[in-house]
Amino acid sequence: MSQEPLKSADMSCVMTQKRSLSRHRVRDRGRCIVIGTAQAAAQLCRQLQVLDDPPCINGVFLHRQDAIADNHEPFEELGLTVLGTADDLCTLIDARTIDYAIVTMPSVLSDAITHIRTTLRRIGVPERFIATLQDHLDGIGPRTLFEVSPVDLIGRPSHPIDEDSIRQAIAGRKVLITGAGGSIGSEMAMQVASYGPAEMFLMERAENALFEIDRRIARRYPGIRRGVWLHDVANADKTLAYCEAARPDIVFHTAAHKHVPMLEDHPREAVRNNFFGTMAIVDAAAQTACERFVMISTDKAVNPSSIMGATKRLAELYVQHMNSICEARFNMVRFGNVLGSNGSVLPIWAAQLRDGGPLTVTDERMTRYFMTIPEAASLVLQAASLTDGVPGDEAELYQLDMGQPVAILDLAKRFIEAHGLEPQVIESSSADRAGAGHAEVMPIVITGIRPGEKLHEQLVYESEQLIPTAHPAIRRWQAEPPCPERIADMVATLLESCLTDRAGTILTAIHRLLPEMETSAYEDQVMQRSAAGGVSAAQHEISSALPQTQQPHPRVRVA
Repeated sequence: MSQEPLKSADMSCVMTQKRSLSRHRVRDRGRCIVIGTAQAAAQLCRQLQVLDDPPCINGVFLHRQDAIADNHEPFEELGLTVLGTADDLCTLIDARTIDYAIVTMPSVLSDAITHIRTTLRRIGVPERFIATLQDHLDGIGPRTLFEVSPVDLIGRPSHPIDEDSIRQAIAGRKVLITGAGGSIGSEMAMQVASYGPAEMFLMERAENALFEIDRRIARRYPGIRRGVWLHDVANADKTLAYCEAARPDIVFHTAAHKHVPMLEDHPREAVRNNFFGTMAIVDAAAQTACERFVMISTDKAVNPSSIMGATKRLAELYVQHMNSICEARFNMVRFGNVLGSNGSVLPIWAAQLRDGGPLTVTDERMTRYFMTIPEAASLVLQAASLTDGVPGDEAELYQLDMGQPVAILDLAKRFIEAHGLEPQVIESSSADRAGAGHAEVMPIVITGIRPGEKLHEQLVYESEQLIPTAHPAIRRWQAEPPCPERIADMVATLLESCLTDRAGTILTAIHRLLPEMETSAYEDQVMQRSAAGGVSAAQHEISSALPQTQQPHPRVRVA
């Protein structure tokens, strides 16, 4: 076998005689190689050569070395040459002479498929994946897109769920989901539909997202009755009107603003959506005889350092209060980051990778708790199915087991390596020169921590006592409900501050209501710059609006 790189002039290009009545080629399908097991590759090559416009097959690479000696004949009959194994791709293929590679292998050889696709990506050869005939018969389709499994990146398996208990809680009931078009909301809607509810109500203010989740449910579960509401949950009067008309048995409240740095610049919108939106749907559920209400919360609500986390904590307190005075069950499920959700690191990194890099990480020390979208949604449903506790007792806050926190930098490195590239951490000032001349290197730029961010998140307060539940991945803790006077003061203070529409006034109100609110890692950096004279007057103006016990913590970006 020749070890010279495969050149266009050196290869015999096999083209099948046209069998079409047309005298003209439909299209030029370019030059390719075929990679696969001996049986799958031979079968595919036969199929390609009977096309009206077959590609130019420049050679075949087989999966294993020991298959080469015994499998030349089928390819020689087709006029093709077996050039080597998948391990020879780097040394025998010149990407400039190949338009793409066609990979065909049984799905059971997933590790080998990943290795081949990684190699092709490394040497710059585009890939087309064609499932074997057997896989097609088994319902396994083509996998042209290179996908990295979030489960592999997290480094732990997903938790199993008790489907029977969830079905018992959902089947035959009317279920309302707010934020139904979001990452978690849409996944929960699909999972709820699979358990046979009597009726579903999808509430979402983003038109396209609502259209898409309604379309998906209609296609997959056409027998389920649905109410589709293009609506902002923070509109309390209309929210109540919808709930009075539908009278849902169960409400899953997923609607929320979640982007920490953005909400630092828009505190009024954060309070309006995250607190008053929650208040509107909680009040509506309480007034329409809802049996159970479940709010999706976040680890950022624990000792919050951001406007986003603080508004979610205030919403938690309101839900706890309503649980203590209502017959219905008002619960919360708290968890960390959802890997793969809109605006999360995976889609951002994937877009950066498509653009040629670099990937960005804010701080090399930062860690986060992670779950996948399906796991988070299924465990929320699982938590809703738990029956321990007595209605009217202390609010039940559920914590999902998210394993150990993951370093964001390590996650970025795994993501890059899964694509067959070598990560290289660099300073922001060196980004333009990173990886120069090394196609296999993908730089990671440390951009600096952003407003409102912590280096490390917490899942519980020290005062919250964890209690096991019937499910090993879900723990519950008892929290003393806030007194009615505190809730009344909270609602009045937030309403009054939002009417002013002044960031400093709103921030002052939040700090007074949540004295446990911490400074973010970003603010610590700002204060260091302030001491050195590097902070703008605008930042000092907002800093001066804070209570003296919290002074001074500017919450705007460095100029």
